[in-house]
Amino acid sequence: MKYFTYLLLLSFSLPLLANDPVNFNENEIVNIGIELSTPKLISKSLTKQLPAEVTIPNKSQRVISTPQDGVIELMLVAEGDNVVTGQALAQINSPQLLSNQNDYLQTLTRLSQSKQQMLRDKSLFEEGIIAERRYRQSQSSYQQDKTEVAMYKKSLELAGMDKQSIQQLGKTRTLNSHLTIAAVSDGVVLKQFATAGQRLTAADPLYKIAQLSSLWIEIHVPLNIANKINNGDQVVVCNKDIAGKVIAIGREVHAADQGVLVRAEVNQKTEQLTPGEFVQACFVQQGGNNVQFEIPRSALFRNEGETAVFVKTKDGFISHTVTVISEPGDKVIIGGNLSSTSQLVIKGTATVKAAWLGMGGE
Repeated sequence: MKYFTYLLLLSFSLPLLANDPVNFNENEIVNIGIELSTPKLISKSLTKQLPAEVTIPNKSQRVISTPQDGVIELMLVAEGDNVVTGQALAQINSPQLLSNQNDYLQTLTRLSQSKQQMLRDKSLFEEGIIAERRYRQSQSSYQQDKTEVAMYKKSLELAGMDKQSIQQLGKTRTLNSHLTIAAVSDGVVLKQFATAGQRLTAADPLYKIAQLSSLWIEIHVPLNIANKINNGDQVVVCNKDIAGKVIAIGREVHAADQGVLVRAEVNQKTEQLTPGEFVQACFVQQGGNNVQFEIPRSALFRNEGETAVFVKTKDGFISHTVTVISEPGDKVIIGGNLSSTSQLVIKGTATVKAAWLGMGGE
């Protein structure tokens, strides 16, 4: 301890000019605890960490609703389940479905009769027995009935019956009030809105299903950073090695935090993210024509409003003014007149600064 104090007093015995080097021999460097390191040359940097929320793209969300009035008999999946296209989700008992099936069957019967009448009138018209007007009337009735059959068939499809079930109904003419609601796409059940035994009306929601292969990260960005962001810029989720690209930049400043909404889309490693989760995100900034370096935060010091580092030269330690570009974590991205071989002080900076300013230890 006495030797260390002696070294400090010796070093600070004479004040130094701002551009003078600070000299320490190798033994003094070791005993004072000065450590050196070279800056890491980088082509891109990260902004500071910003709070972000993981959300689901609108196009990836779907609400499965009840197509007909009825009572729920079975709920076959629950929140968190993975489903595939065509998988049964729920079964309901719908008296309204019976009415729709009956309308369809009656129209099928009329269509069969009008078709027979049209074919008979066509034969009579070709033989010259009836006038053309009568044949055209029967032909018009047939087309009208055909249109009604297509309409009622479509209503059954909208009610949740598949084509095979509708075809079977036409053959057997057996009414069935039980309806199975199936998934129309792959996805994950995010929310269940109803329970077994509940009476629902048409369009009441049953489930919310989403595809999570693509997710959004929505970030409220300060204006000074948002002004430098463009669509296509890269965004990274800190501590998760997940990257995405900016797809939208808001045009409104939010009153709560004076930030602008920036939305990025992530298409890889989305299984590591959970919708609704808050994460820390950073924007990747390209260095362009400016040389940038990554250094430990401990290498920086402030003097007279400027930020600088100490560089070891053959004449001693010399101050170099630098510009801080971003501060991601315990690392700092800087620009300045340095090289990748420069020897920077990364530990003991305060001691070197005191000697550089010519301040004696107390």
